[in-house]
Amino acid sequence: MKESRHFYSSLGLLLLLNILIKPVWIFGIDRQVQNVVGLSVYGTYFSLLNFSIVFSFLLDWGFTGFFNRQLAAQPEAFHAIVGKLIYLKLLFILLYVVVVILAGWLTGVDHWIILIAVIIIQSLTSLFVFLRGIITAKQWFRTDAWLSILDKGLMILICSGFFLWPALTGSMTINSFLWIQVLCSAVAVLAAAVLVFMKEGLFTTPSPVINRSILRQALPFALIVLLMSAHYRLDGFMLERMHSDGARQAGIYAAAYRLLDAGNMIGYLTASFLLPFVARHQNNGPVTGAVVNNSRHLLLVFSIAVSVTVFFLADFIQSILYHSADPYVSTVLQWCLPALIGYSLVQVYGTVMTATGNIGSFCVIVLASLVVNVILNILLIPSLGAKGCCIAAVISHGLCGITSMLFTTQKSGLGLNLRSLLIYTFIAAVLAAYFYAGKRAELNEWLLLAGSIAVEIALLMAAGLFSIRKWKLYLQQNQ
Repeated sequence: MKESRHFYSSLGLLLLLNILIKPVWIFGIDRQVQNVVGLSVYGTYFSLLNFSIVFSFLLDWGFTGFFNRQLAAQPEAFHAIVGKLIYLKLLFILLYVVVVILAGWLTGVDHWIILIAVIIIQSLTSLFVFLRGIITAKQWFRTDAWLSILDKGLMILICSGFFLWPALTGSMTINSFLWIQVLCSAVAVLAAAVLVFMKEGLFTTPSPVINRSILRQALPFALIVLLMSAHYRLDGFMLERMHSDGARQAGIYAAAYRLLDAGNMIGYLTASFLLPFVARHQNNGPVTGAVVNNSRHLLLVFSIAVSVTVFFLADFIQSILYHSADPYVSTVLQWCLPALIGYSLVQVYGTVMTATGNIGSFCVIVLASLVVNVILNILLIPSLGAKGCCIAAVISHGLCGITSMLFTTQKSGLGLNLRSLLIYTFIAAVLAAYFYAGKRAELNEWLLLAGSIAVEIALLMAAGLFSIRKWKLYLQQNQ
């Protein structure tokens, strides 16, 4: 029981710290950088960042999570295992650097300084996550909670100086932004490495001995990382490459994608709870089904509310975040956020498929969705630009989420509860009517936002889609 309380208190600290820091990073720093450097410059960075993330599976191949479980199960084998992991990780980083540079050369990348900086950042970030995986395997949960915000916390402190005292620091440029990221990532890696190799006298050296059977077991996880990364990120690079004004269009898309990415944080955190729960209780259909449905209700209602809100208040949101009045930017915002609905379904049912051992089928679904996404982007980007990327994302992620949901309900026997579909539609209609009436009455946008939250909570509780009692049951079952 003591270990359980330690785990949940540490998990609570992790969530609290990230909820406090990550939004500040996304909207206070990253957004402000885009406003300072401009759409075209930031669009180029966004394109190359997405390009590097597509290949990020080469940095890990699914081994961080795989070996995290192995280290946790065999703490006495720490010294024997970690040396092999470090050797393997260094090889992965070298492979990643070579492949991304070669791919950049083949695709005609011009901004090599940005690409090199992004490669370094991705490599350091992957190494940081790897070291944090070792730390959690050693059960140093509170240490990991503080480490999880170290790099972004440093970025907030340093970049704030550029925005608050530009006369002293100089104006923020995309290059200075990138090299500050490199510095902060390197500091975070160094801090994690010191903890891993010095705490309690632990130290090890790289070892070239690799277990091939373990490599084969981890490969399906690498494949899903590759497919998901490509599905989520390839469109930004395609947009910059294929459109006649690609850099600016990519910047516009990045502005909308930032909100989409922030909204998906709740889905990511929910999935991190759902995976171990379903893996442990997959043979208990009623309990698992209740938690899965509860998670779907929570994420879908949130996604619907965000989509409807942005549809009606896109001009207001754009003016607040980006100080712009461009109607096209508002249109891109309106088309981009509905993709969050598909994201949410994938977070729930893709997680269930992974937890129940259906990762091969999940790979097939994501691959088919990726093909649809690429084809649609090829057809739509030349004429519609960023809006075309949004349309492709809404369709392909929606298909991925719906297909995953249908597969899971048929394969595992989890109830779909079609009644909830009518309730989702009703909630969307009520929220749309609320915003329409509020806009017609010319109410203050901040009051509209505050009221919409109250309306959503009331609808959620009245429909019985979310029950605190069910989440208490989930926590009790996990203890």
